[in-house]
Amino acid sequence: MKREEFLSLIKEKVLFLDGAYGTEFIRMGCNEKLFEILNIVEPFKVEELHNRYIKAGADILLTNTFSANRFKLESFGYANQLENINYSAVKIARKVASKSLVFGDIGPTGTQIKPYGDLSFFESYQIFKQQAKILIDSGVDGIILETFSDIKELKSAIFAIRDIDEDIPIIAQMTFLKDGRTINGTSVEIFATVINDLDIDVAGINCSLNPQEILPVFNQFASYCNKPLSIEPNAGKPIFIDDKLIYDMDPVEFAIYFKNFVDLGANIVGGCCGTTAEHIKTIVKLIGKKRPKQREFNNKQYLSSRIELKNIEPFLIIGERINASSKKWLQRKIEQNDYEKIIELARNQTDEGALCIDVNPGIEKFLTEENIKNLIINLDKYCSLPLSLDIQDLNLLEFALKEYPARALINSSKADEKSLIDHLNLIKKYGGMLVVLVMKDEVEDSYLKRIKTIKEATQIISRFNIDSNRIFFDPLVLPIAIGNDYKITLKIIEFISKKNMKSIIGLSNLTFGMPEREKINSAFLSLAMEKGLSAAILDSSNEMTMNIIEANLILSKKESVRTIKKDNDQLIQIILNGEKDLLIDFVNQKLKEEAPMKISNDILSKAMIKIGDLYSEGKIFLPHLILASETVQMAFDYLNSLIEQEKKSFKGKILLATVAGDIHDIGKKIVATILKSYGFEVIDIGKNVDGKTILNKVKTENPDILGLSAMMTTTLNEINEVVNLLKENNLNIPVIAGGASMNEKIASKYGVFYAKDPFDALGIIEKIINKNKS
Repeated sequence: MKREEFLSLIKEKVLFLDGAYGTEFIRMGCNEKLFEILNIVEPFKVEELHNRYIKAGADILLTNTFSANRFKLESFGYANQLENINYSAVKIARKVASKSLVFGDIGPTGTQIKPYGDLSFFESYQIFKQQAKILIDSGVDGIILETFSDIKELKSAIFAIRDIDEDIPIIAQMTFLKDGRTINGTSVEIFATVINDLDIDVAGINCSLNPQEILPVFNQFASYCNKPLSIEPNAGKPIFIDDKLIYDMDPVEFAIYFKNFVDLGANIVGGCCGTTAEHIKTIVKLIGKKRPKQREFNNKQYLSSRIELKNIEPFLIIGERINASSKKWLQRKIEQNDYEKIIELARNQTDEGALCIDVNPGIEKFLTEENIKNLIINLDKYCSLPLSLDIQDLNLLEFALKEYPARALINSSKADEKSLIDHLNLIKKYGGMLVVLVMKDEVEDSYLKRIKTIKEATQIISRFNIDSNRIFFDPLVLPIAIGNDYKITLKIIEFISKKNMKSIIGLSNLTFGMPEREKINSAFLSLAMEKGLSAAILDSSNEMTMNIIEANLILSKKESVRTIKKDNDQLIQIILNGEKDLLIDFVNQKLKEEAPMKISNDILSKAMIKIGDLYSEGKIFLPHLILASETVQMAFDYLNSLIEQEKKSFKGKILLATVAGDIHDIGKKIVATILKSYGFEVIDIGKNVDGKTILNKVKTENPDILGLSAMMTTTLNEINEVVNLLKENNLNIPVIAGGASMNEKIASKYGVFYAKDPFDALGIIEKIINKNKS
C-alpha cells in the first residue's frame, strides 16, 4: 500500500488495530520462550489468533514479529531463522487478512544504545533494516514500530525503514509511564516535537498503562503532535484467577475510554497487553465508522535534548563557547576524543542561563566520523540542553544528526541553491531547525542585495514543503572595527521580523579585535531585540549581555527566558554533573579529617539518598540518575582501595538476574548501578537466565537477597518457577521482583517483594538488610 492511499483511508474513518499476541498465546496454552517461533513450529495457532481479530473487526492485522529482530533471536538461539520467522509471519497474516491491512510489527532490541548502553546507533540501524527489509519484501502493507522507550533507538528504526522504502506507511509508537515520560526521561512533548519532523505517517503511544492512566498522557501528546494519532493501552493490570494469568479490565470497561481517545483525535485505535478479540470487538461496536476528529495542536517551535524541551520564544539564548575554530587546544581535545573540558564548557553555559549550546568542532578536515560521533554521544550524556550543530562538512553533519537523539539546530547553510538544498534535505530527513546565512558565495554589503537573497532563499524553502517557522535567517553581523555598518544588519532584522520570519545573529562578530567588547555587544543586542531579533549566539558568561536580554523582555512584556541553576549542596551538584575529578578532590579533602569508611557511609551514601529523593520528586530523570550512580561508584571504589581487605564491608550482597525467556535487562542494569552506588555488593548474572542456573548461583554466592526481573507478561511465571526451586532446596532467601508486567498482586501470589522502580527496590533491600542485622 502506498502512503497516500493509507493517509486517505485514516482520514475517512477510525481504523481498528488488533490486540495482544503474547498474553493471548499464553491463554492458548503455548509454552514457547519466544512466541515468534510459532510462525514456524505451530503456524495454525498464529492463524487462529489472527482469525479471532479479523472476526472482531480489526482493520489492521499485525504480524507476529515483535521480537523477531536479529538481536533478540540471537539471544534465544534462533538467529539462523530470522528470515524464515519474519517471512512466515507475513504469509500467515496475509492468508487470514482478507480486506484488512497487514502491518509488519517491529519492537525494540531490548537493550540500551549508547550513551547508556553498549549498542551503537549504526548497529541498531542495521538490526532494524535487516528485519524491515524481510517484512517489506514479504509483502506487508506497512510497518508499525511499537513499545519503544529510547527516542534514539526509535529514530534508528525509522531511518532504516525509510532507506529501504520511501513510500511504505510507518506507524511509530513509544511507551510512557504515568508521569508522561519514558523510562529514559523523554517526555511526550519531546517525542511529539521530534516525531513531527520525521518521515512517518502516524505517531502514537502503546503499552505500560491502562486506558484510564494513558488518557492524560495521550491528551498531552495530541496537543503537541501534528501527525495522525494511534493509541494502544493495556487491558488493565495482570492478575491471577484460578492460577490463570489475565488482565483485570473487562471489554466493556476497556472500550468506554476509546470514545475519549477518538474525541482527542485518534485515527487508529487498538489494544496492547491483555487485550483479547472480545475487547477489540467491543471497541469496534462502540466506535463504529466514525470519522477522526479534526484537532488543533501546538504550532510553537522547540529545540530539545532527550530530556529537556526549550521553547525558542520569546528569545533563544545560544551559548557560543564550544568553538574549536577559535581555540586550538579545543580542536586537539576533539581530535584526541578527550571531552572533559568540552563538557565543562557546556555545563557552565547551562548554569549561566543558555537555552541551547552551539558546537563548533573546528577545522573539520582534521576530524573523523568517530570524533564527531564521540562528541555528540558525550554531549548527549553530560549536557541536558539542546545542541546547535555548527558543522560545515555535510558528511560529518549528517553523522552528527544520526547520533543526536532529539531536535537540534543546524548552524548553518549559505543561501545559494546548492548549499540550501543540501541542508534542507538533511532537516527533512533528520528533523530540526536550520540557520540560513544571508549570503551566497560572498557577503553582500548592500541592504537590497541581502533582502533579495532572503527572498530567493524563501522560494527555495517553499518548494520543500518545510514550515518556514523552522528557519532562522542570519543577516550577518560584521566587524565594525574594519568599517562595516551595523545599521544594515539592524535594518535586515527589522525586515525579517515584519515578514513574520525568525532572525539570529552571532553577536561576538560585531566587536572582533576591539576593546570593551561587552559594552558594545550589549548595546547592539538591545537595538537588535528592539527590531525583532529572535535569537543570538553569544557569550552567556557576560553578565551585562544577559541582563540586557532580561531587561528587553521585561520592557516588551514578554516572559523571562533565563534559568540559572542553583544548588547550595556542592557535593550533590558535583555528583549530578558527573564531575569525577572534582569528586575525587572532594574525597581527598575529606580524607584529611575522616576515615574512608566514614566518608562512604556518612557522606557519599547520604548524598545519594538526596539524589534519590530528587528522582522520586521528578526533579531529575533517569539519565541524571545513571550518571550520578556511575560517578559516585568511582568514588566508592577509590575509598574501598584505601581500606584494608579484611576491614572492607558492603551493606549486603545482592544477586540479580533477568529470568528465562526475557532478554530485557535495561531496568536490571539500572538497579545494579544504583545498588553499587549505595554500597552494596552486586552480582549480576545476566538476562534470559534459567531457574537452575539462578538456583546454583544462590547456593555458591550465598547472597542476602535475590532480585529478579521480568519485563514481559509472558515470562512472569518464571519468577514463580525460581521461587519454587528455592523452596524445594530449602533456601530461605528474600526475593524481590520487578519489571513492567509485575505488580503487587502477582508478587503477593508468588510470595516475593514487589519493587515498582529502582529506588523502591533500594528501600526494600535496605529494610530487609537492617531487619536481618537487628
